[in-house]
Amino acid sequence: MSVMPANQTNLVERIVNASPTPYLFGFLGWYGMWLLQLQLPVFDYALGVSLIFLPAGIRTLSVLIFGLRGAIGVFLGSVVSTMGYMGHVNSMDFFNYCIVAAVSAFSSYLMMSLICWWRRIDSELNELNFGDLMAIVFSQGLLSSTLHQLIYAYNPIEIAYTNPTLAEAFRLWAAMATGDIVGSMILMLSAVALVNLFQRLRSYAP
Repeated sequence: MSVMPANQTNLVERIVNASPTPYLFGFLGWYGMWLLQLQLPVFDYALGVSLIFLPAGIRTLSVLIFGLRGAIGVFLGSVVSTMGYMGHVNSMDFFNYCIVAAVSAFSSYLMMSLICWWRRIDSELNELNFGDLMAIVFSQGLLSSTLHQLIYAYNPIEIAYTNPTLAEAFRLWAAMATGDIVGSMILMLSAVALVNLFQRLRSYAP
């Protein structure tokens, strides 16, 4: 007995290969995870900093699966979420929203591109292994948190970013980096588990 009829399989393939899909995946995935993130205030460390940041996982998945187009989708979703989250901050304007969103979206794409160039991994990511994946997750988390903290230091979004001590600035940076890395790992490992489950189910099909 087939797990999925052929016509349904073809429909799924057409949806995945459709030109709007990468942008929609990045946009809707980021925004959906952002809405879920809002339901988890227990992990908030400061404004703009969470100890587990789930949208970071969508960011990583988007650039791994769809490359630059996925990153553009994440950028658009991040603009919308940043406007909603920081709209009350007087020092923020649309330009700053776009800068924050660009850091969120393209830091992961940049680190994936650099690691693939360094490791000589082709554009299809055929040689990508788990170690490379973890290198992307950790490096994009460190880069994104560093750039975000530089933006917030220049344009404070709350009192915690106004003339912090070196220790306080380090804690903010470390908390954001941890949130990005843990959030990415949660979604990446969940995706790997789902793929393995799907492959096992398909192996039972005649």
